[in-house]
Amino acid sequence: MKRIVLLGLLIGGLVFSLTGCSMFNQGPEIQNWQPSVSPSSDEIVFSSKEENGFELFLMDPDSGEKTRITNNDYDDWGPDWGPKGERLAFVSKRDDNTDIYLIDVDGGNETRLTTNESQDVNPRWAGESEIIFNSDRTGSWEIFTVDLSEAKPIQLTSSSSEEEG
Repeated sequence: MKRIVLLGLLIGGLVFSLTGCSMFNQGPEIQNWQPSVSPSSDEIVFSSKEENGFELFLMDPDSGEKTRITNNDYDDWGPDWGPKGERLAFVSKRDDNTDIYLIDVDGGNETRLTTNESQDVNPRWAGESEIIFNSDRTGSWEIFTVDLSEAKPIQLTSSSSEEEG
């Protein structure tokens, strides 16, 4: 049975790589990406490609006016609004490391929330003082949570070979 599943995955992977996917080099180059509407619905935060990579911007949806939040030599993406609309969680790739950061909407008080050699991505607020995110730090993609006061990630899910097979 495992050989059939493995063969199916191999053939599926081959077909996928030959036909392509819209996420991988198909269509136009990504310019403005991953919008998130503020809790008050009056602003949008998103990632936009600049000279040195992706940066975070705020936009007034009525006027179209944009304000830059981050300005550095690293890619910043995946923003999510805090529940009060004052802070953002986002992903940044600094020191060749993909981690979760927090920043005030005005661009101040930037804080690195995770530090791990693996990838920490997809931050989402869970209440006023907790962020949930995905990480491959265990060798498989799992869900973690981190309390802002402790900044110590806790693993919530665990994949095992028994569950997969």
